[in-house]
Amino acid sequence: MPATVGWGFFQAIAASANSWFVLLLTRLGLGASEAPIYPAGGKLNAMWMTQHERGRGATLLDGGAPLGAALGAIVIAWLIAVFDSWRIAFAVAGIGTMVCGLWAWWYIRNSPREHPSVNASEALYIEEAHAREDAEAPHAAGGSAAAYFRHPPVWFMCCGWMFFNTVFYGLLTWLPSYLFKVHGFDIKTLGGASFLIFFAGFVGELVGGWIADLWRARGGRPNVVFRTLFGVAAIFATVSIFSVAYVRDPVAVVALLSTTLFFLRWCGMYWAIPSILATRERAGFLGGCMNLGGNIAGITVPIIVGFIVQITGSYFLALMFFAVAGVALLACSTAIDYSRKLPV
Repeated sequence: MPATVGWGFFQAIAASANSWFVLLLTRLGLGASEAPIYPAGGKLNAMWMTQHERGRGATLLDGGAPLGAALGAIVIAWLIAVFDSWRIAFAVAGIGTMVCGLWAWWYIRNSPREHPSVNASEALYIEEAHAREDAEAPHAAGGSAAAYFRHPPVWFMCCGWMFFNTVFYGLLTWLPSYLFKVHGFDIKTLGGASFLIFFAGFVGELVGGWIADLWRARGGRPNVVFRTLFGVAAIFATVSIFSVAYVRDPVAVVALLSTTLFFLRWCGMYWAIPSILATRERAGFLGGCMNLGGNIAGITVPIIVGFIVQITGSYFLALMFFAVAGVALLACSTAIDYSRKLPV
């Protein structure tokens, strides 16, 4: 809750910024306060979901990103058009986020037993599933959490999430500028196109999580399920974003970008990986490490893409940069061993 309220607070006060330096400080505050949210969500996924439900749990958690971008594109574009002020749009977004944080504090519980809407049989079902999972896990050797970094899957997980965010944050930050400058979209058209593109990502994320859990429940081996789904996602996203560079028709561009986000967001299932590789007690730690990799991309990619566009005067190499990141995502995702927890 404090992270969400802090995130909204820094978003809201950005509306009063009177210089680029003050605006930068509010952006830094927003990023710092936002950072704990996904690791905490990964921890909740481990505590609340059984092994065969964590694909959907991870995509429901991560699906907020494309859904927020989709709805935000409409709402923010409407606010700017009506009030002719980005400051009002910032303030509304920030206050809305703070309200969500207060609701989360009131509603969310750390374990099923603590939630008033969970009955005894549901809590017992989850606890028995966790007990079976714990019985299959390697016995702890007393190592510190840092010992996880001796294992290559942890590094592949962190790098894979970084490459995923390279594409996602690249599109999130530069998509409006690209559609405006290259294809001539005005602010109303931008809002509608952005909604379609990012809502496709939200739908794709739910579809990917549903396929993974259904496949696992029917006996699919973890390595086969996750490597196949991540591989399909990375390949389709890479081919689509690569094709955008060679298409001139605006409708086709929106269709290809929607396809990119639909498959790319299957990788929201990455938030199931910390609970696959680590015990529930340390899933939050691995989730934080993975999120660090994603935030490195979130910080650097907008700068890198801006530099590429400024130097070349076009978005072609920027799109190629995203395609290369998609190939790297494929390599990292297929190198992870999803079949066992790591000993420490």
